[in-house]
Amino acid sequence: MALPADQLEELKILFPKLAVAEEGGMTFVEIKNLILPQGCSPKQVTALLCPMSRDGYCSRLFLSEKISHKGRGQNWNPAGGTVILGQSWFAVSWKTSAGQTLTRMVLDHLDAFRPCKH
Repeated sequence: MALPADQLEELKILFPKLAVAEEGGMTFVEIKNLILPQGCSPKQVTALLCPMSRDGYCSRLFLSEKISHKGRGQNWNPAGGTVILGQSWFAVSWKTSAGQTLTRMVLDHLDAFRPCKH
């Protein structure tokens, strides 16, 4: 599935190191050097956005490693991760809304790692 060029360009403004790849009929956007919200350890990872329905979610944001954080997204996928494009990836159980732009998807997924506001 081809992703909208205008949305990819918008995403590149925030995350300049992007690559698009396909596997098993699904399109993924790899984001290198993704800076995570304050309080996350590590502070930077590679992320893999799946902008289509997968595993019962409207979209998924996979990370190159499981991170420590104080956000609400504490329910991680199985310990070994999910293998996509020959690499293990980790994701939290986090629901976002359908019909979002690529940029909005990434930003909504990052909310899983932001500390809860009281």
